[in-house]
Amino acid sequence: MSVQESILNVEEIDIQIAKLESSKLEYPKKLKELKDNIAQEEKELFAAKESMEKIEKNIASANIDLETHKNELAKSHDRLNSVKNNKEYDAVLREIRERKTFIESTSRDIIKLKEKLPQIQEEFKTKQADFDKVKSENTPNIEDLTQKISSIDNDISLKIVEKEKLLPSIPQNYLNIYDSILPGRKNSGRVLSLVYPKRKTCGYCNQVLSPNIMGKISMKKAPIVCENCGSLFVFIDKSE
Repeated sequence: MSVQESILNVEEIDIQIAKLESSKLEYPKKLKELKDNIAQEEKELFAAKESMEKIEKNIASANIDLETHKNELAKSHDRLNSVKNNKEYDAVLREIRERKTFIESTSRDIIKLKEKLPQIQEEFKTKQADFDKVKSENTPNIEDLTQKISSIDNDISLKIVEKEKLLPSIPQNYLNIYDSILPGRKNSGRVLSLVYPKRKTCGYCNQVLSPNIMGKISMKKAPIVCENCGSLFVFIDKSE
């Protein structure tokens, strides 16, 4: 393997390491976003369920009150036969009127609640379906990201070992310059500028290269960096 091939492979590993380091920040953000999506759908589902259960509870409670007042109304009618004076008679009649008013009002409320209930039940079904869909779609991604997050440091360690195996095949003067550039390119891992015979420009910043620089680069005898961007030149022969 030539020096150029070795140093290109080293850069490719550093690019992969940079991506892994970047994923340390990106993956948790994505993971939180996926979990937040599920949590939001669950919140809306809970609200829809709460609304449905509230109406069902109100209907049940109103029916109990309605039956209670109907029974009490029947008792009031029975008492009319046993009243002893006009004052008691008037009191029972007033009681009857109040119970009838309550029964009529509660009956209307029950009708309205029962009319509204199917819509609320349908909304709950829709929210349940939305929640199930979001959860089923996001859960595999959450599990995948969780696994990736837990393995990032190990993956980086493996890449470093792979890189170290290539270093002995690269002259120290190339490594010194490469290592001096890399810290400023940690976010991308890109250190090299690929130079092609016909293109004659810096592969990193597109600076046009002079014939003198092109000649030195093509000789491959010593490391040369771009005067504009500081990237380390690697000459790519037509055969490569």
